[in-house]
Amino acid sequence: MQTMETTARKARVIARDDAMQTLNRLTTGVAVGAIAGVGVLAVVSAATIPGTSTASQITSSSSSSTDTSTSSSSSIYSPFQPSSGVGSSSGTGIVVSGGSH
Repeated sequence: MQTMETTARKARVIARDDAMQTLNRLTTGVAVGAIAGVGVLAVVSAATIPGTSTASQITSSSSSSTDTSTSSSSSIYSPFQPSSGVGSSSGTGIVVSGGSH
């Protein structure tokens, strides 16, 4: 009878080891897939950012330009436009607090 218990234990141990091996493979696959997904997302994000250029284009354009053309070309690539200033008016102002009006 002791041999049946030993055989049953060995079978459970083998089944547990197989399940652990399957779980380890699944975990590894999910981790590799997640890393690949982040890489794909990074490539797509980098490709869709407007106004960027490669490093070789930046190097060649900055080495061939002078100080005056650098300042004018840097405003072309700026995402923000310079402010034209705030105009003044002679009327009275209305202040609204809390968005109630």
